[in-house]
Amino acid sequence: MPAPIQTTTVATQATPSTSARGSGSPGPGRPRSTAPSTTSAARAVQHRSADDARDVGAGAHLAVSGVSKAFGDRRVLTDLTFTATPGDRIGLIGENGTGKSTLLSIVSGDLEPDTGFVRHAGSVGRLAQELPYADDDTVARVVDDAQRSALGVLDRIERAATALAADPDDTAAAADYADAVDEATRTDAWSAGSLRGEVLHGLGIGAIPEATPIGELSGGQRLRLGLAALLLSAPHTLLLDEPSNHLDDASAAYLERVLADWPGIVVVASHDRALLDAITTRMIDLDASPVPAAVLADARSTGIGVDAAGPFAGPLRTAAEHEMLEADDTEDPGSGLGTRVWGVGFSAARVERAAELRRWRERYAAEQSELAALAHEVAVGAHEVNNKSESKSESRISRKFYADKDARVTSRRARNARGRLAELRRNRVRRPPEPLRFSGIPAPVLATPTALRHEDEPALRVDRIGFAGRLAPVSFEVERGGRLLLLGPNGAGKSTLLTILAGQLEPTSGELERAEGMRYGWLPQEVRFKRTERSAADTYAALVGRRHADERPLAESGLLAPRDVDRPIGALSVGQRRRVALAALLIDPPELLLLDEPTNHLSLTLVEELEAALADFAGTLVIASHDRWMRSQWIGDTLTVVPEGEEAATALRPSR
Repeated sequence: MPAPIQTTTVATQATPSTSARGSGSPGPGRPRSTAPSTTSAARAVQHRSADDARDVGAGAHLAVSGVSKAFGDRRVLTDLTFTATPGDRIGLIGENGTGKSTLLSIVSGDLEPDTGFVRHAGSVGRLAQELPYADDDTVARVVDDAQRSALGVLDRIERAATALAADPDDTAAAADYADAVDEATRTDAWSAGSLRGEVLHGLGIGAIPEATPIGELSGGQRLRLGLAALLLSAPHTLLLDEPSNHLDDASAAYLERVLADWPGIVVVASHDRALLDAITTRMIDLDASPVPAAVLADARSTGIGVDAAGPFAGPLRTAAEHEMLEADDTEDPGSGLGTRVWGVGFSAARVERAAELRRWRERYAAEQSELAALAHEVAVGAHEVNNKSESKSESRISRKFYADKDARVTSRRARNARGRLAELRRNRVRRPPEPLRFSGIPAPVLATPTALRHEDEPALRVDRIGFAGRLAPVSFEVERGGRLLLLGPNGAGKSTLLTILAGQLEPTSGELERAEGMRYGWLPQEVRFKRTERSAADTYAALVGRRHADERPLAESGLLAPRDVDRPIGALSVGQRRRVALAALLIDPPELLLLDEPTNHLSLTLVEELEAALADFAGTLVIASHDRWMRSQWIGDTLTVVPEGEEAATALRPSR
């Protein structure tokens, strides 16, 4: 099980000072942090970084050089190189499967690269998606482990003080006491208790009793506990994989303040557009880059490589042309090749990436046209003759003279074309990848004629539905074709409410009515599959039925790359498994969609495509989401769900 908290200390050569703040400034489109002061969590790492710097020399920086990684015959990262200095907050972006999580694992030391190396000084902490504790371990144990250094110093002080109280002349106890007090002062261990409270409350889990077994926590609470433990351990370099998943607005704002103030290095892989815009000083883009097709691992020869409607389609396309051209189709993303480090924040990096893609497509189109013309020249030009008319009175010598001249011209043209063709084949740019796009949601079809007779009745009628300990009673109606966004802090019961609406949980109070004959579908936050050895395609077929799977294969859904459909479902990332579930839900969409955090674990491109598809969805939609960007664009009703014990939510409010 991957550990979400891994803090190590690695000594390397002398590097830039840890006391320096990064020179990175907010890029275009990225607001500066509005935090009024440095957070306690950031102050804690300042003390830790001072110790790190003293241990390793003048300072600490991160250097990733020539890192490559493959799994079997599947290349993930290739020759990735970048550096980071204290104060840098680097965002990792790229389509799912381009190696963001793999890179974080390599930098943290959890995974060895095939080639290249990573050098860092000071402590390194990494957040993953699962806690490395047993279900019966408590919240207190997780937090205590994170603060082991500070709590150990305070314990030494207490034990030495007890020994001195028993024997004031104990010189060993006196020396130990003085040394422990000095260390506590240097590392600010005195503030361990207040820091603990600040971080736990800042991430929205301060109200959970520390004696609670972590097995009783929700998936979102466990992730926030892992994040809290990581911040409390105060590593110099933070490696974060989707840290804002399951955070409400208050918790996300707190995390932004902490990361913006972090005096060390932050590397974050995230699909949270608001978070990336708020904190990043640079972006590392792992998406495919315009490199020569020949350098890709699985480049292969399959034909001319131009569309059938190209300039030399039809009878002029000869076998020789096919032999002289190589296809540039490839499943290899080439992550790391031509690594792009945008020296700006997220929004500005997206603009620059779009401009790069436009230039890349223009170059590719021009090269394909030239390739076809050159292939035609080589294969057909040698057989062309000078068609000028000849006088019958010309002598045999004259005809031979013109024939030899024509041959020399044709031969020279063919040689020039062959040379240019060979050069272009070596250096031509790879085919620009089509982004993994969401294919949209078809309009739902009413299930039965009976449903047509009840079009005026609400899709949902909820009357004081509640669940003891998890959801305060709530009442509302949603009309057919309506849009409802569930808001509220973590723990208020949004996921519980969606589970009840989906018929997967019986409420302890209240009544629920769905429109007669209406079909409904549910996407939970945590997607689990029993048969993890099945391929993604077979899992999808088991969910939707073989007929539907044949009519609309998983690869055509736009939610999973073709190269991944035959991989075991258990070998896919969390986001890829969730996309398989989403594809199964939307192959034949019901009239009512119940979506719990639908944008979690989706790539930025897919998020935008999904938002557009949902906006055009003809059915009824109920969503719970912490995606601040998505909520800022919401057009429809909103409902704030409140924690149990507070006044119940009973009214819908239009968001605009």
